[in-house]
Amino acid sequence: MLYLPLARKYRPQTFDEIIGQEHVSTTLKNAIGMDRVAHAYLFTGPRGVGKTSTARILAKSLNCEKGPTSTPCNKCTSCNEISQGISMDVIEIDGASNRGIDEIRNLKENIKFASVHGKFRIYIIDEVHMLTQEAFNALLKTLEEPPMHVKFIFATTRPYKVLPTVISRCQRFDFRKIPVQDISKKLDDVRKKEKLDLGDEVVFLIAKAADGSLRDAEVILDQLLSFAKGKVKTDDVTRIFGLLEQDILFDIANCILNNEKERLLSLVDELINGGKDPVFIASGIMGHFRNLMVSKIARDKNRVFVALAEEDCYKLQEQSQHFSLDEILYITYTLSAAIDLIKKTSLDKIPLEISLIKLTDREKLTSVREILDKLSLLEEGLKKRSFTAAADPPFYNDAEGETGSGGAGKGNISSWQPETRDASDLTESPEGTAETAGLPAPVKGEIAAEKDILLLQKIRSSWPSILNFIKSKKMSIATFLAEAQLVKVKDGILVLGFERGDSLHKETVDKDTNRRFVEEVIRNITGENIFLKIESMENEVNQEAGAMGPEENEIEDIMQDNTNGIEPIIESALDMFEGRIIGIDKMGNPEKK
Repeated sequence: MLYLPLARKYRPQTFDEIIGQEHVSTTLKNAIGMDRVAHAYLFTGPRGVGKTSTARILAKSLNCEKGPTSTPCNKCTSCNEISQGISMDVIEIDGASNRGIDEIRNLKENIKFASVHGKFRIYIIDEVHMLTQEAFNALLKTLEEPPMHVKFIFATTRPYKVLPTVISRCQRFDFRKIPVQDISKKLDDVRKKEKLDLGDEVVFLIAKAADGSLRDAEVILDQLLSFAKGKVKTDDVTRIFGLLEQDILFDIANCILNNEKERLLSLVDELINGGKDPVFIASGIMGHFRNLMVSKIARDKNRVFVALAEEDCYKLQEQSQHFSLDEILYITYTLSAAIDLIKKTSLDKIPLEISLIKLTDREKLTSVREILDKLSLLEEGLKKRSFTAAADPPFYNDAEGETGSGGAGKGNISSWQPETRDASDLTESPEGTAETAGLPAPVKGEIAAEKDILLLQKIRSSWPSILNFIKSKKMSIATFLAEAQLVKVKDGILVLGFERGDSLHKETVDKDTNRRFVEEVIRNITGENIFLKIESMENEVNQEAGAMGPEENEIEDIMQDNTNGIEPIIESALDMFEGRIIGIDKMGNPEKK
């Protein structure tokens, strides 16, 4: 007697024998019991999940001598002929080899004939997506209104290639990949019936290698039985199908964890010399770290999401405690990039080795979260610093032109450094400072006014340096400030004036972030606790403010090379993104010929 492969020998013969597709079998059984069977069905899903088997069972249920019934007898002539594939009432068509319009025309001519044994004439078209568009169009009218004795069952792995007009005329059922546990249970039944010498771990490995396809699992088992002469071991499965053993994956993860570069390269080299593809190895390691991620997140429920033996699930849970979630995500991202590089180039194992060595030094890399935390701390520090009062300016002696503390004179005011005083010295009494205590009010006012004048002169002297620094950070703000006039200083407030026509300049500088930035620069350069007040100036007031002296020419020299030729849109972009110009290429006007 000829050998019958396991996939055919243990093919489902009733709806109850179909595993992993309960949503399909239950609906079809209820439709048959309620006499609500549609004229056309579309079965979609990956290979080996039961599409064609379900189509045959449905055909047997409709044409069984005891039917229509949801449980065909598998004993009558009709059931036996359908099971053997020789029924004249159930016509199976391969869509790949019968895809033209001529084949569809023949089908349309034959459907008018009545069935031979059963009640229905059933057409099962496998891989229906292979039909041409002309063939689909020729089938549309027949599919919409077929004869009462005709049923269509279409099966495909690529439903997106089927015309929407065809899909809309069918009841669609999406078949899913079969879970590993269900495949293992089915293989265990086959093992008992065939009296095979298989361990539980071997059964689990076969089910996992099948990737959701029961037919593939049965074909793999057939192949292993031929290789091992009846007794199959775990090593046989990994050797025949090139699977990565879980122990090796655990070792690789430990090498990454413990920074064992030499052993890591040795493991990879051993796998590649054993015939493993670098992409396959990287994918296997990615899958292992995916399982670590699931174990870290799901914890007690990891066996629900991880298709591994129970012992390996415990190992995963223990190993996942040594990796942070950020590390796991970083490792998977790096391996994914290595896979892309291997596919795009002919470097073979080099990207994989470099990526794995890089992962062993991951502790030297700063995580994004740490960078954000540091930026937040820096931002908070800058905010606090911007509101911290600087020391009061020293008193200048008009007669000697020197500071009261013996510092630099007026002639060298830009190099002056504020003297350090205790916080107790900064506290002023309601009556005034010790220097002005006991003086008449007019005298106090003259001293305060003189301080303001000296402070204004100091700021004017430092103004070129201030603009230079601002220009390096925010070019647009420096450009606008070059048009401003230093009007006066009163009670520590510097008044900047803009002409009426410079409203854009005024509004930009007067924004909270920009104003605080300028205030901070002035404080750092002058050492004075200065606040800004931005005003619009009339021409007469501008003239009254007077020229600022020789510093004006220096300011113009600073800004001339950068302000000429800057378009307003560029200024707006610089201000919006708080950027700066790092260089300007000057291009003169072409000579007129």
